[in-house]
Amino acid sequence: MSQSPPTSHPVGVLHQIRWSEICPWLILLRSLRVSLSLRVLCLAGVGLLLTQLGWSFCDRLLAPPAMLDIAESQPTPAEVPDGRDQPSRLLPWTWLQQPVLLAARRACSGRSAAALVACAAWALVVWAYFGSVMARICAMQLTRHETISLRSALQTATDVWPATATAPLIVVAGAAVLCLPLLLAGALLRAGVLAWLPSLAWVVVLLWGLVLTIVLTGLLIGWPLMWSTLAVERSDAFDAVSRTYAYVYQRPLHLLFYLVVASILGAVGLTVVTWFVVSAQQLTAGIVGWAAGGDQAIALQPASMAENPALLLRTQVILLWQHIWLTLVAAYPIGYLWSAAVGIYLLLRRDVDATEMEEIRLATAESQQGLPTLVTNQEGLPEVQQES
Repeated sequence: MSQSPPTSHPVGVLHQIRWSEICPWLILLRSLRVSLSLRVLCLAGVGLLLTQLGWSFCDRLLAPPAMLDIAESQPTPAEVPDGRDQPSRLLPWTWLQQPVLLAARRACSGRSAAALVACAAWALVVWAYFGSVMARICAMQLTRHETISLRSALQTATDVWPATATAPLIVVAGAAVLCLPLLLAGALLRAGVLAWLPSLAWVVVLLWGLVLTIVLTGLLIGWPLMWSTLAVERSDAFDAVSRTYAYVYQRPLHLLFYLVVASILGAVGLTVVTWFVVSAQQLTAGIVGWAAGGDQAIALQPASMAENPALLLRTQVILLWQHIWLTLVAAYPIGYLWSAAVGIYLLLRRDVDATEMEEIRLATAESQQGLPTLVTNQEGLPEVQQES
C-alpha cells in the first residue's frame, strides 16, 4: 500500500523571502512610485506656481531693486529644454528654506528682512497645505496600500493645517528664546558695562550656542518629518516636534542611510519624468509642425515669433501650455520630497518606536472605506447593506 507524501515542508528549505522584512528601506521604492502619480505631480505643480507668484510679489513690493531674487533662484519650466540642467532640482528641501537661509547669510535692511520673512511665511502657508495633501496620499499608499480620493486628502490637510503650520513655528519660537542670553552677552560687550562677565564665562556662552545649533539643525533637517508625522498620526504640533527630534537624533546613521537611498531614487525618478515630459513636448511639436507646414508651423517655434507678429497670440497660447506642461518636471522633486519624507518617517518610527509601518490613524470618513457591509435579507441570502 502506497503512502501519501508528507504535507509539511522539509526543515531547512527556504520557500519564500520577504524582502520587505530583510530590507525595510525598500518602502522608498513605493514612495518613488507614488511621487510619479499624476495627482502628486499636479499638486506639486500648483504649489510651486503659487510659491513663485508669492515670492515674486514679495520681492517687488517689499525688497529694494536687485536685492532679492528668490523667485528666480529655482529654474522656471521654460528653462528646461532638454532636462540636462536638473541637479539643482534635487534640492527642494533647501529651496523651500531659501528665505531663511538668505536672511542668515546676508546683512539685510529693514525692507529686505521684511521681504524674506514674508517669503518664508508664504512658503509655510502654501506647503503646510499642499505638502500635507501629498503626504497623506503617500501615507495611505505606503501603510494600507489604498488610493484615497483627492477630496479625502484635502479634508485631512484642512484638519491638520493649523498643526502643520504651527509645528515649525514652535521650534522657531524656542530658538528665539535661546538667542536671548547670547544677545544679552553681546549687549554687555558692546556697552562695556560688566564686559568681563561674558569673557570669563565664554565657555558657557559656547555651550549655549551648541544647544541653539542642535535645535536649529533638527529643524533644518527634520521639518518634512514634522508634516509626515501629522499626515500619518493626525496628532498635534507638539507630538510632531517631539517625534521629529527623537527620530533625527536617536537614529542619525539610519536617517543618513535613508536620505542617501532616497536621493538616488529621486535622481532616477527625475530622469524618467524629464525624459517623458520633454520628449513628449519635442515629439509633439515636431510631428505637428511637420504636418502643419509653412507659416502654420511658426506658432510652434518661439524663436520665429518676432518675425511673424500675426501669429503672436497663437504662439503665446502654445507657449503657455508648454510652460504648464514643463512645470511637471520642475514640480517632481517637490512632490518626491513629501513622498520620500513619509517613507523615511515610517522607517524611523519602526527603528525607534518599534511600530509596524502599516499603522496609520484614519479619519472617520476614511475608516468607512473598503468592502461594503453584508447583511442577510429575508430569504437568508447575503446582500450589500444599503446606506440610509
